[in-house]
Amino acid sequence: MHCPSCGAETTLEQRFCRGCGMDLETVSKLVAAHSSPESLKLEKSLTEKANRQRMYQSFKWGMTCFILGTAALAATKTLGFDKTFNLGPLLLVFVGMGIMFYGGVLLPMRERVPGSRKLPGPGSTSELPQTETTKELRAARVPVPVASVTERTTQLISSEKIGTPRE
Repeated sequence: MHCPSCGAETTLEQRFCRGCGMDLETVSKLVAAHSSPESLKLEKSLTEKANRQRMYQSFKWGMTCFILGTAALAATKTLGFDKTFNLGPLLLVFVGMGIMFYGGVLLPMRERVPGSRKLPGPGSTSELPQTETTKELRAARVPVPVASVTERTTQLISSEKIGTPRE
């Protein structure tokens, strides 16, 4: 579901839009009334299945990199290569750990945030709103002078110096 005011992506459980603050309770009730519970459950299960599949794939590739890096690191240690040869396998181990962390922890967390806006890709059908282009510049803004905090004090001091001296 999208917010009717600002277009931010929301869920049916949200009461207010995280983008503009609009009350979404009535809108979500209308959407839930017009869509069948079976289609909502089916859509939710398909997205969860896709998320699990993506998490599994990233975990699999990360674990593969990790195991290959560990095996190469053990091979360089056993064969007695110089310590500089350990950098490649060590990098492979860290890349594998990064892939597992990104795909297994960060992606599912990002998918659970309903207000996370995704930029449209090259094959995306969603378009950005078109803005009017002109060849004219906007009128220059004239700054409004702001009175200084010490202006009144300066006026009082100057009037005392001009006036009669105090005794």
